[in-house]
Amino acid sequence: MKRTIQIDDKLQKLGITKKYNGYYLLKHAVELALEDDLRLQSVIKEIYTPVAEKYKCNPCCVERNIRTVLYKAWKSNRKELNKIARYELTKEPSVSEMISILVADIQRTEALFILP
Repeated sequence: MKRTIQIDDKLQKLGITKKYNGYYLLKHAVELALEDDLRLQSVIKEIYTPVAEKYKCNPCCVERNIRTVLYKAWKSNRKELNKIARYELTKEPSVSEMISILVADIQRTEALFILP
């Protein structure tokens, strides 16, 4: 539940709202990657396909809809995207890079609360 709130918060800060199908697809993709970050090594098979099955579409649809919200974040909130990435993005990140950026940011946040 806590991770769901963190993901929602990150997406909202990027200007990605629930009016986009890509919002839900990206959220679920990040949840899957947080369960096992090795899934990031095989994004189509390990992330896009399970997300597509859940939302009754195909993996290409998943990638396209996430790319749409990523484009919105890139155009409207590049500064926040760079802040979350913790490095200067010189071009729009790929979908898998975006998932990885969000996963790393949430994992860093969680690590801060675990450290004494």
